[in-house]
Amino acid sequence: MSMHKLFGLAFLTAFLQAQDALDTIVKQDGASVRGVSVTTFSLTSVKFLRNKEEVEIPPHQVADIQWGGVPDAFTSGMAALARNDYETARQQFGEAVNKTDRAVLKAEARLLQGKAAALAGAGDPAAAANAAGALRAWIGEFPDNWRLPEATYLLGRSLRMGQAHSDAETTLKELDDRAGRDGWGAMWNARAKYELALCLLEQNKALDARSAFQSAGGAADTAMAAGARTDEMAAIKVNARVGEGESLIQEKSYDRAAEFFRTLSQNDDMSLAAAGKAGQGEAMFYLASASNDANGLRGAEIALAEACVLDTGAGDTAAKASYYLGRVLTALGDRAGQDWGARAKAYFTTVTKSYPSSRWVSSAKAELTK
Repeated sequence: MSMHKLFGLAFLTAFLQAQDALDTIVKQDGASVRGVSVTTFSLTSVKFLRNKEEVEIPPHQVADIQWGGVPDAFTSGMAALARNDYETARQQFGEAVNKTDRAVLKAEARLLQGKAAALAGAGDPAAAANAAGALRAWIGEFPDNWRLPEATYLLGRSLRMGQAHSDAETTLKELDDRAGRDGWGAMWNARAKYELALCLLEQNKALDARSAFQSAGGAADTAMAAGARTDEMAAIKVNARVGEGESLIQEKSYDRAAEFFRTLSQNDDMSLAAAGKAGQGEAMFYLASASNDANGLRGAEIALAEACVLDTGAGDTAAKASYYLGRVLTALGDRAGQDWGARAKAYFTTVTKSYPSSRWVSSAKAELTK
């Protein structure tokens, strides 16, 4: 077969694959562009075929792309992500990479594979470090891809969970800078600032962390005002307020922390009130543990249980409360009843199974190995 015919056959095959894809572009204003085939998905241009004609739109108009014509493994990977089965998702997206010839879809599947690995890395520094390596490689190969902000965020998060705090700080500060400079949106500022605050807290830089949490809360407010992913930004706002109190706990200023969280528990926003109750229980736990005060521990238990009842799903409240409920039972020991060990284990297991991407997973896993 001549080179000309080979080229013609390759073009026809690619064109037919593109026509079968039938992607849907979801725009920021809520409108959808259906029945197209995306050919370019970059920070500077989104191009697609519609009725055999190439159309280009500015990337800032795009909220997401729903891919058509994907391998079954891609669909399975998305389903696994939705049910928090991150290891299965990672494997399925890896398989999808090998089962599509579309360059844009390969890049997407590889990014989702890295995302699944990053989420699976919660509580496992070695797995988080491996995820960071995969995400760094993706960024190096696709430096202009539309998903670059997300990849940079996931890299910073994975570096933090892998305890590479210096690299994490550098990556997260770069994300924060570029989000403003390149117009990526205030939600990326909020995400970067919150992860940076956690990074500082984990390095026992309580004062700097408290300031960073305040900055993250402000950025979340800005993003919410702009209509960006309100649920997620609301969770960051709650977690940032909690982080302010936890910086006091890190300083062992338990009385100040208890008062901070008591005030927070009186907030009209139920998610903040629940977080305040969990924080109160946390502070009370540390105060009572220092003197082995059974009554104080039971008071902490009540506050933590109230937090679970009040929790609206915003932030890490239920995961944190469950973790400290397990700690309370462990501290009480036989004073909590004959089955205290099994009940404590159940709380820790709830954290690892029901909240697998929570930052409390590593602490719960540590308790389960004792």
